[in-house]
Amino acid sequence: MHKRGRVVGASLACEQVMELKVEVDLPQPTPGQFVMLWVPGVGEVPMSIADYEEGLLRLFITKRGLVTSYIHERAKPGWEVFVRGPYGRGFTIPAGGRVLLVGGGTGAAPLHFLAKLARGAECVAALGFKSSKHVLLLEDIGKYCRVHVATDDGSAGFAGPVHKLAESLLASESFSKLYTCGPEPMIAELLRLAEEAGIPLEASLERYMRCAVGVCGSCVLDPLGLRVCRDGPVFDGDTLRGVWDLGRWWRGADGSKVPLKA
Repeated sequence: MHKRGRVVGASLACEQVMELKVEVDLPQPTPGQFVMLWVPGVGEVPMSIADYEEGLLRLFITKRGLVTSYIHERAKPGWEVFVRGPYGRGFTIPAGGRVLLVGGGTGAAPLHFLAKLARGAECVAALGFKSSKHVLLLEDIGKYCRVHVATDDGSAGFAGPVHKLAESLLASESFSKLYTCGPEPMIAELLRLAEEAGIPLEASLERYMRCAVGVCGSCVLDPLGLRVCRDGPVFDGDTLRGVWDLGRWWRGADGSKVPLKA
């Protein structure tokens, strides 16, 4: 069932990404879960939750399709949207130890929510972006973590992909667990690194979703038949090792397999 929400904040967080703040009454979500954001007459999209506290939902929305482009153009305080959820399986919140959070792009959003609630653990974050123009959430995550930044073009922080930064951190420090969210090719690399380091991993996957309740099959993982919307979006490393198409393929809107860019 959709809940009526009211936008109380809409601002550009970085290039192509809007931060949307919505007042809406939802069941308390777990970090890693997602909501479906509906704009009547336009469409509905899945969104990771960056934060939810006292009825205020924070989302980070990349402009890349019909619905998200419409939101970027029209959203302003007082605007009405509709939200359903939260859906799916979230992260296991660590009660102790030192954990490594690795985010790519807007994958930093659910990791912010996780870091905020992981008060019993020492959190270290490695966040990767295309360039300094795409950096987001550093100050927010910095309240709860020691933060390292990587950019593909070297314009801020470590020069190169964020999994290479994570590899360096894993070689120099001891971690009890790795959490990640971002592009699937990055997650595939981190799965390998976590296995080499001998630590467990939890990853939040993004797949094409239509229904969010496990009916349409758009987000199925081959060959396991697991549905990202219902059985995930967070999966552990043991499960992901059995996913043949991890980081290589996903299903498009018509159900056909589409290669993922590395």
